[in-house]
Formats: sequence, structure tokens, C-alpha cells
Amino acid sequence: MNLSFELYGELIALAGGERITLATATAPATVAEALVLLADQCPALQPRLDQCAAVRDTDILLRSDPLPETGHLVLLPPVAGG
Repeated sequence: MNLSFELYGELIALAGGERITLATATAPATVAEALVLLADQCPALQPRLDQCAAVRDTDILLRSDPLPETGHLVLLPPVAGG
């Protein structure tokens, strides 16, 4: 399965790009498991992942939610200021 992550804000600089695609032998069951795989692949993101919203379409997902069938997650970092 291919997992894809679309990144925004400071995550782009930490990851070195707007998208990361990971090939996995088995699909992670939850959003949390997918984020662990992402942190293993891109350790620079790890300190920020707990603070990010994981989004599918217009829905904000809980870490315990099942990974979307598409394997695609959008990660939004918190925004400060106005």
C-alpha cells in the first residue's frame, strides 16, 4: 500500500517538500499508526506531528480513526497569530 501525506506550513520545510509517499507492506489500521510510519521515515517531523490535525477531505480525524482507504492524509500544523 502507498501512504501519502500532504503537508502544509512549517511541515514543508521540515520534510523538504509538500508531499511524502511511503510504500508499506501492510496498511496501517489507524491514523496514529500511519503517523508513526511517517515519523520513522522523516524524523524531523516527529516533534510536530502530535500537534497537527490529520484531515481527510473536510473531516478532522482522531488518531484512533481508521486510516482512509485511499491512504491519503492531509496534515495541518497549528497556526498562531491573526
